[in-house]
Amino acid sequence: MTSATRVALVTGGARRVGAAIVRALSEHGCRVIIHAAHSVEEAERLADGLRAGGSEARVLRSDLRGREAPAELVREAVAEFGRLDVVVNSAANFLHAPLEAISPTLWDEAFALNVRAPFFIAQEAARHLPDGGAIINIADHLAFETMPSMAAHGAAKAALVHVTRTLARALAPRIRVNAVAPGLVAVPESWSGGELARFVRDVPLGRAGADGDVAAAVRWLVDAPYVTGIVLPVDGGRGLMV
Repeated sequence: MTSATRVALVTGGARRVGAAIVRALSEHGCRVIIHAAHSVEEAERLADGLRAGGSEARVLRSDLRGREAPAELVREAVAEFGRLDVVVNSAANFLHAPLEAISPTLWDEAFALNVRAPFFIAQEAARHLPDGGAIINIADHLAFETMPSMAAHGAAKAALVHVTRTLARALAPRIRVNAVAPGLVAVPESWSGGELARFVRDVPLGRAGADGDVAAAVRWLVDAPYVTGIVLPVDGGRGLMV
């Protein structure tokens, strides 16, 4: 199978890291399906730009927090091009609150999008992916370190790491399942220079990451035929300090 024939579905593909992944896979020759929940206009602009450059791109809208939505999205994606070869679960929320203010609702919201949706997307995708298909989950450095205000998010991403490893074992040898765990990528606009400097002090490579750093890791995993069940840190070495 050549990359020119492959179809890749990227959830949360309209903005930031997701959009960088879409561009990287499109440049790699894949036909891409960009999923968005709310940023549909941005997804359409991204798709228009790719099509203007001669690539094939489609947009699908879905709220993946719905119980049936993950499987439905996969079926819609397959219908777009008649096949599906790569799935990147990039859609996420980043819910935070002081520890004493974390509610059951916030907890459930974090797990619905960060864990439940990727699992059931993978479950349905496994029925359609060919031999050699790939699933890549976007985890987080907070799966491995503690930040009380991000307890729900970190717990959800830690669960996603477990799901990744379990799926890799269950779907081998036909389908490979891996994850990428970014550190600080796309610095929050609300951060001051001082906040960024404090974080960067704990990063051996001395800088925040870029969306393209994550996209490059995803692209590599798409074409790493003897790699499955790993969680690839893209954190500038921050994990060495934990």
